[in-house]
Amino acid sequence: MLKLNLGCGSIRPGGWINTDGSWNANIQRIPVIGKVISRIFHTVSYDNDNLTYMNLNKRWNYSDNSVDIVYASHLFEHLSLGSADLFLSEAYRSLKPGGVIRLVVPDLYKICKKYISEYEKGTSHTTDFIMWAINMHREGQYGGKIPLWKKIVLEIQGYPHQHKYMYDEKSLAEKMQQSGFQNIQSFVYGESEYIREIKDVEGDKESYLSVYLEAKKLI
Repeated sequence: MLKLNLGCGSIRPGGWINTDGSWNANIQRIPVIGKVISRIFHTVSYDNDNLTYMNLNKRWNYSDNSVDIVYASHLFEHLSLGSADLFLSEAYRSLKPGGVIRLVVPDLYKICKKYISEYEKGTSHTTDFIMWAINMHREGQYGGKIPLWKKIVLEIQGYPHQHKYMYDEKSLAEKMQQSGFQNIQSFVYGESEYIREIKDVEGDKESYLSVYLEAKKLI
């Protein structure tokens, strides 16, 4: 089976094609140089180099009807609306008939609901929570004062990687349906009707209030 784990970050299980478009993730695959650059910039270190570079702003390098599973967790919200439409059209084109897509994104509805609930209880720092959850707050993302040259390099890489759009279950399902996907179902963390190896890519715990949607390409 051909299984794509898109925007994989540090989750790179065997048996999957794990892709990432970030400089940091791909540079670390270079022997010696990758480790040196990681130390200089204090970037996240990865346990293995089971990784393939993929730019999701372009057409995918997969043939029509060739992919069994497309999985992406906390990636879709980082795409512009145009790139999001391209992502879904390419996923639909690449998947085999009967192929499955599973998208996991922060749930705007749950986030707002929690914010309002905590605010009405009088809980402090509710603004900090929602700014973190929708990933809008830039200040402090670099971890204090850093040299200008380092900041320029980070900016070129698109850091900090902020959300470009937010979804809830209804808006994400509608977008998937418009791209041709059918049998759209909502799940919870770590549960899937079609992907037996879901725990391989979903990590060992849930860290975000999220939407989990699966759908099929039927024809």
